Amino acid sequence: MSDAKFHGAMWLRIGAGVLGLGAFLILSSPAIAGEAPKAPVTFAKDVAPIFQAHCNECHHPGTAAPMSLVTYDETLPWADKIKDRVVTRNMPPWHLDRTVGIQKFKNDTSLTDEQINTIVRWVDSGKAPGNAKDMPAPKMWPSDEGWQLAEQFGQQDIVVKSTPYTVPAVAQDAWWKPLSEELPVSEPRWVRAVEMRPGTSAGRRVTHHALAQLLQDEPGVSSR
Repeated sequence: MSDAKFHGAMWLRIGAGVLGLGAFLILSSPAIAGEAPKAPVTFAKDVAPIFQAHCNECHHPGTAAPMSLVTYDETLPWADKIKDRVVTRNMPPWHLDRTVGIQKFKNDTSLTDEQINTIVRWVDSGKAPGNAKDMPAPKMWPSDEGWQLAEQFGQQDIVVKSTPYTVPAVAQDAWWKPLSEELPVSEPRWVRAVEMRPGTSAGRRVTHHALAQLLQDEPGVSSR
């Protein structure tokens, strides 16, 4: 092969190689593939608003929850555990079957798939704090001293008190079942709302669940 033919063949191969490389770069571009790079997930901008809307009602200082999740420093030690709880939908507690029945409720605290994915991405990408200026405005939670339903229904008609109970300083969860016999009702009444509230702020910090049952002593009527 002559030098002219040899150099011509080399340029052809090089040109084809460069063209092929350019085609590879173009085809692999996210803009062409329709996969725009996702913005980084931070606590301040992405996670804190979710927590404020769905978690902080229980997870703020002075509540029965074992930790506050209001600030980044408070949340960081629990990040991996939070990821596990939201992926399995153990938290926030909302136990309705998502596949049947009514799904829209005014007090729905459950997370959407997108919100869960945001929390997972935040944890998996390094738990970035973000810019403090992106934090949502602090929220004022209701005081433990009043009745939360009073604004909607007015002041209560009846207050039934249980006997006092002392919680041990170190102990497992205990189901305490007091019986209150003082119920000033002598005629049939419709119940519009029931609210249970510990009598003191200290009681609020140690009370995690509360259930009420009515025991009826009537012929042919179940006691529960």
